[in-house]
Amino acid sequence: MRKIFSYILLTACLSACSDILDKTDLTGIDERTWDNESTATLYLNRLYDISMPTWPNLTGAGTLPTAIHDLSDDYNGGDAKIWYGTLSVDNISDFFGGNATNNAWAYIRKINILLEEIETGALPVDVKTKIKAQAYFLRGWIYFQLVKLYGGVPYISHPQDWITENLYVKRNKTSECVDSIARDFDMATSLPATWGSSDRGRITRGAALGIKGRMLLFWASPQFNPNNDPERWERAYKANKAAYDTLLIDGYGLFSSFANIWLDEGTGNKEVIMLRSFDGANKASTFEDAARPYSESNGGGGAYQPTLELVNAFPTVDGLPITDAGSGYDPVYYWKNRDPRFDATIAYNGCIWPLSNKTGRKQWTYTGVTEDKNKPSVTGFYCRKNINTSTIKDNTKLGKTDWIEMRFAEVMLNLAECANATGRTQEAYDMLIAIRKRAGIHAGEGSLYGLKPSMSKEEMFAAIINERRIELAFEGKRYDDLRRNKLFDQLNGKKRSILKIAVKAPYTVADLEKTDATGIMLRDKLDLNGPDYTTYFTATVDVLDTQKPINYPSNYYFYAIPTTNITRNPSLVQTVGWNSGSFNPLE
Repeated sequence: MRKIFSYILLTACLSACSDILDKTDLTGIDERTWDNESTATLYLNRLYDISMPTWPNLTGAGTLPTAIHDLSDDYNGGDAKIWYGTLSVDNISDFFGGNATNNAWAYIRKINILLEEIETGALPVDVKTKIKAQAYFLRGWIYFQLVKLYGGVPYISHPQDWITENLYVKRNKTSECVDSIARDFDMATSLPATWGSSDRGRITRGAALGIKGRMLLFWASPQFNPNNDPERWERAYKANKAAYDTLLIDGYGLFSSFANIWLDEGTGNKEVIMLRSFDGANKASTFEDAARPYSESNGGGGAYQPTLELVNAFPTVDGLPITDAGSGYDPVYYWKNRDPRFDATIAYNGCIWPLSNKTGRKQWTYTGVTEDKNKPSVTGFYCRKNINTSTIKDNTKLGKTDWIEMRFAEVMLNLAECANATGRTQEAYDMLIAIRKRAGIHAGEGSLYGLKPSMSKEEMFAAIINERRIELAFEGKRYDDLRRNKLFDQLNGKKRSILKIAVKAPYTVADLEKTDATGIMLRDKLDLNGPDYTTYFTATVDVLDTQKPINYPSNYYFYAIPTTNITRNPSLVQTVGWNSGSFNPLE
């Protein structure tokens, strides 16, 4: 989205818009903005910039969602207040975070200004329609981010007059918000199937349908639908089926290489549906700097280290769970014969990982490894996904890799979940089989790619959730999956696991790192797929959560409205479960 997110566009309209830009007060909006496509588009581009999601490590008080939600059982870190049940009503500040101009409601107001004021301009109808359709999507997107955290919120669809209007707006029912969000997304289905390269990242009709399907999947899930209303599931199924079918018609589909989905930004990658683009200069990602080993980063390292639970979630290359007696899984050489997505996602002790273009480079995570001694791997693993090995360590804060918010595989998984819930079992199988086939899993008996035949609805649900976990790992989806399915309940009382790798006596770290006459360390000459591994290393399971087990109280599934917001607007009612609140987010 280099064009969308760059103020370079300003120069393109200087000649056509010189009178407008000669205003003394550039903080206001001149009515002539809406007479010229360039200035109207410039305003729209700013809305994209403040509204669209980004890499989780780049989130802050003014992004949606905010940084506190960068949390998962699949990697280290996460806010301790959420993990261990010590949240106050004011900790989740998405409802109104940042300052007066840097929060969800300020963004919604800017969008509503466009939707109202553009009608006063002289733009052709088709230009107005295209600009408004994108704004409708962005408004729906922001409201979706609020509703999935709080339930119903005030749904404001026009720029309020701060002098003449009553600003004490009540919370809409959650069902009313969902319907309004769905209508906003529907307004965006008039958008093109694709855009030109200069408009990369603009919302398409497929993106609007895909996100609508995701939103209705939330509405049908246990967080919002504890009584399992079948009508919600049917509505979600139809929305996700429409997204899937439309995207197929528009030329989207699974990319041939799972490992390169995030790294190949060419026209041949038809899997990417919704994204925020980075150019490494004006807009740079620092995800690589955060996720890489300390020794291969520019001062970062240490984040997004996979837990042992995520490592164990990957099946074997035959698609069987590692707990299956027939899988052939070897708990010592745990990396052998795994689902190919394992090697594309997990970096483990001794694996080949040619960071900074270092051919044959091996990654080491054993205790005391010299190059990362000051900031070692906590879990025994590193995130390998989305890491461009050609980036040298000095440039890891200048990332160009786009943040992909939605891709075709997620649409398929959303559809599979809805199909399973509505009794369309074979359709759920079809989605999972296609994803596993692309991953490189062996077809196996009955060409089921390791899936159990004739699964019950409950078994299929478990299979889909695990498929989401491994397919979408490190893509910002696990936290939402845990909340909307109330799966935090299953984590309560448990501690996340890690794998500690130690040098086996009588050998020492110094022995492993001793160089020969050619400058090669002993460790780099070892064959770790053979007896060298057990000769030189031992592995023991330990816990990541050393202080206390996970405790996610049931009221966390809908967070509290911060006290400051209720003080400002007495018409707001606190959420049930927080400070004697009476607002029911399930209605």
